[in-house]
Amino acid sequence: MAAMSSEPVSLSKYPPLPIDLQFDLDEVLTDLPSCSGRLHTGASEASVSAMPTVTSATGACPICMEAFRGDNKQASCGHIYHEPCITTWLSLGGSCPLCRCDIVSTASRP
Repeated sequence: MAAMSSEPVSLSKYPPLPIDLQFDLDEVLTDLPSCSGRLHTGASEASVSAMPTVTSATGACPICMEAFRGDNKQASCGHIYHEPCITTWLSLGGSCPLCRCDIVSTASRP
């Protein structure tokens, strides 16, 4: 085990970073459609309907963090999501939220 130094660490060489106390993460996340220039609304529904349905998933949906229930959808990369969650996600972009695999183009292939 390495010995720890008893000398205090000087932070004076690092300038303080400005903190935006007015920043609201909820507001930014809620306003994503207006910020995103690439909406895939039609493609997302077709892509989700092309995904296999999984009824026996365990764990939680990685998007909403709620337990799996009922019918869920499995992306081409193998990750499983609630159908409404992945539909909303794909309306904002065409990739898997976990691994960034291109879901829209792979799900729409025959």
